[in-house]
Amino acid sequence: MKNMGRYLIDVVYLILIVLPLLLILLLALGHRWSYPALWPTEFNSLSVFIAQLASTEVLTSLGASLALAVGTIVLTLLIAYPTALALAYYQFPGKKWFNLMIYLPLIIPGIALLTNLDFVMIKLGLNGRYFGIIVVHSLFCLPYAIKLLSDNFNLVGPQYAQASQNLGATRWQTFWQITLPLSKNGLQGAIMMTYIVSMTQYLATLLVGEGNYLTLAVRMFPFTQAGKYQLAAIYAIVFMLVTLLPLFLIDSWLTRQRRRQANGISVERG
Repeated sequence: MKNMGRYLIDVVYLILIVLPLLLILLLALGHRWSYPALWPTEFNSLSVFIAQLASTEVLTSLGASLALAVGTIVLTLLIAYPTALALAYYQFPGKKWFNLMIYLPLIIPGIALLTNLDFVMIKLGLNGRYFGIIVVHSLFCLPYAIKLLSDNFNLVGPQYAQASQNLGATRWQTFWQITLPLSKNGLQGAIMMTYIVSMTQYLATLLVGEGNYLTLAVRMFPFTQAGKYQLAAIYAIVFMLVTLLPLFLIDSWLTRQRRRQANGISVERG
């Protein structure tokens, strides 16, 4: 039974993840792929493929995506960190309702929310501007960031910060030396989730940005709708690289850090 379950998991993984990735790669590399052929009848050379990946349009879109993602991460953390801290450690009137309202951007249909947000940004003069776009991106990132950070705070508890202040440390000393280091795991999760959500924003960037920021997502979807699948596949590959590669590097770094800590503890005990 265990082997059968493992076999089914492998089959599902193959169908849902490996085959779509293989299809995207074939679409990007194929020069001619006519129905009903199962494989491209002609392939582009590797130099042509690399040139397409490094084209001006792709690099410009990549730069726009990264610029918006970095700004969104900064703004989201500035709002999410104190909010999560308050939800985890303090009691105040309406806390339950406030905790529920945090998830409204995920509950309300996106098109309805974005239409009204675009109207607000026009009134504020932020439509088509960098700050206006990262504000809207942050709105969709905040529920994830606040949840990850508040869970981390609840897991750690307030006892370490209280002990620090009882021993004479100021609030700023306690924050920089106790609270912030202990929230490292929550911060890492919030940063990664905010990065992914910001990079995948299509409609928000298109509506509020008014075409001034042609990110990877904004360029990729029209190619798909127009039937230009090769161009869409090239953007999809770049999109996957810039989203999955940082996550892989961060995960590898965290794994090495945990191993070093485990080795250090075992040496001390020995």
